[in-house]
Amino acid sequence: MKRLWQSLVIGTGLAIVVIVVLYRFTEPIYVAAFLGAWPAFVIALYDRFVNVALVTFDKKSIRKDSLQVVDRGGVTWSFLRLPVKNSGFAPARNCTAELRVLRRPQRNGQSCAAPSVETKDLKWSASNPRESRTIPSRRGSAIIDVLIDDTSITPTARSWHGANDWGPLTLWAGTHEVFSMSPSRRAQDAFCQGDYEIEVTIFPENGAPKPETFTLHVGSDWDSTSLT
Repeated sequence: MKRLWQSLVIGTGLAIVVIVVLYRFTEPIYVAAFLGAWPAFVIALYDRFVNVALVTFDKKSIRKDSLQVVDRGGVTWSFLRLPVKNSGFAPARNCTAELRVLRRPQRNGQSCAAPSVETKDLKWSASNPRESRTIPSRRGSAIIDVLIDDTSITPTARSWHGANDWGPLTLWAGTHEVFSMSPSRRAQDAFCQGDYEIEVTIFPENGAPKPETFTLHVGSDWDSTSLT
């Protein structure tokens, strides 16, 4: 609402200045022409500065859920979920989300090799893999499944040659591939135990990308893992 009032005040002030200048230094017909074009200008101003999506992360509402996954035979998966809100006047259309590792755990001058270096495309909660999400305007919300753990994965499957020195793998990025295949077949999306700095970015089709940096602590089990 603040942006709306700011745009109206600026637009009205500009209109008054232009009308006064035209009236004093030109023919009345130019004033009439300007007044005729003014509604189109106001609409363009509204679309450019007011009718936009404003996507933000709700860090205070980060939560953990444990659910039985029906299409995985009813095994329990744990989810670390990050809510996203849209406070703008326009829906944030066809949003996608990605995760990028900025800093990895260090030991004896070496960085943990997990996960692999490429950017991770994340899945929206309650959506199929590869689906985008449109977030409604004015307090609309959606949730990203940032991290997951499949409790049925055996200790052997939690071992990975690139991360053995860091202990067993305890969680995976919530990528489309993890959901389409299974975590045990996506070691490149897993995290070592330790502290990471990660960046999660939302990409609305009709707006600028929204990045945010988080500290990820990967503990020896799911309960000791946190995202802040």
